Amino acid sequence: MFDGNLTRFELDGTVEHREGQQFVNGKGFAGDRFERVHRIEPHGFASNPVKGGIGVAMSARGNRDSAYVFGGENPGLRPSVDLGGVKIYDHTGNVVSVVQPEIRIVHSAKVHIIAPEIILEGVVFLGGPGASRPVSAEGTLDSAGHAETSNFAAGVFAT
Repeated sequence: MFDGNLTRFELDGTVEHREGQQFVNGKGFAGDRFERVHRIEPHGFASNPVKGGIGVAMSARGNRDSAYVFGGENPGLRPSVDLGGVKIYDHTGNVVSVVQPEIRIVHSAKVHIIAPEIILEGVVFLGGPGASRPVSAEGTLDSAGHAETSNFAAGVFAT
């Protein structure tokens, strides 16, 4: 039966970057080995696949030396995703998710945002969703005894 020169491809964890392209090693469905296979990703997305990732290898013109791999997700690392949801994740459990009306960023150490200007629009809760004490309000005295003359941080609450 003609299979369109496609095979299931399991990555062995070897990743090589050369001249802006990524090459991987792995094995096909029948255990046949592939080396330095060009892995294809869409524009604007870059990742390093991990060992055990599953993709599909396509051999151009039926030639094993002209194979390309698409995909490479490791089923054991994939987070659950609600219908219509999106999650960007890495091999250590860090996740950025877009689910229903919420964007959620989870990281174990630090979230670092870099920009010449950062705009937060809306109510801001510092310390968690239960924060209820306004951070700064008109008449509040600072540590030097100076009073706030207007509500600079209206809508910003802390725990």
